[in-house]
Amino acid sequence: MDDVLLKRRFEAAGLIAEKAASYLLSHENLRTEITSKAENDYVTSADKECERLIISSILEAFPSDDVLGEESGDRDDKAKARWIIDPIDGTVDFMASFPDYTISIAFQDEEGIAFGIVTVPRQKETFSAFRGEGAFLNGKRIHTDETMPLGKSLAILVPPHRHHELLHHYIEKMEKFYYVISDMRSLGSAAISLCYVASGRCSMYYEIGLHIYDIAAGLIILREAGGKVAMVEKDDGWIEIAASSAAAHRAMLEILDD
Repeated sequence: MDDVLLKRRFEAAGLIAEKAASYLLSHENLRTEITSKAENDYVTSADKECERLIISSILEAFPSDDVLGEESGDRDDKAKARWIIDPIDGTVDFMASFPDYTISIAFQDEEGIAFGIVTVPRQKETFSAFRGEGAFLNGKRIHTDETMPLGKSLAILVPPHRHHELLHHYIEKMEKFYYVISDMRSLGSAAISLCYVASGRCSMYYEIGLHIYDIAAGLIILREAGGKVAMVEKDDGWIEIAASSAAAHRAMLEILDD
């Protein structure tokens, strides 16, 4: 898809993300209307309604486009171009009124992820990136931190809360990280985790058990900010991701390969 058509979608995505953020902030009471999709995997009424709002807004502007949503799936799994959305990345955060939940909107074409927007409604922050044009936070360019010594840096290391059978694997890796970094956090949203590395707030992010809708927008934001990412897609469909500043990436991969 050419850049003119992509830019139209990018501009629309920004407006749709703003609309979705306003919706969630005014409907946080829906956080108590919860159903279970699988073990330790929940969805609220707000997830469903916010996804409907995003998809209807996309299709109103671009009726022929394909959309992959976390809650509704893919309209056309053979499409070469598609929107990839997660209406609430960090549903448990939303349920607990924890402020780090996000709205994640990305667009993928034949060349890969073309743009991404991650909005953090409670923090009034919007991270964005368009392929080849850099990454931004509330309109100001951001970069990964390439100067912080690893021994003083903060890492985001996320336990596999939906895949308890992977916990031992995670603990082994986490212990190795602790010999290299200063401290760790787990934020509950893959999208915000990638953006925090992109903006230099953290040096590394590691998680297992993800899906493409969790990370699509964050991936291009990280890469456009100068970061590096390694991913492995497992046989049952989930993704293992290791993301970092460029300076920290070799050390991160050495930890994971050990």
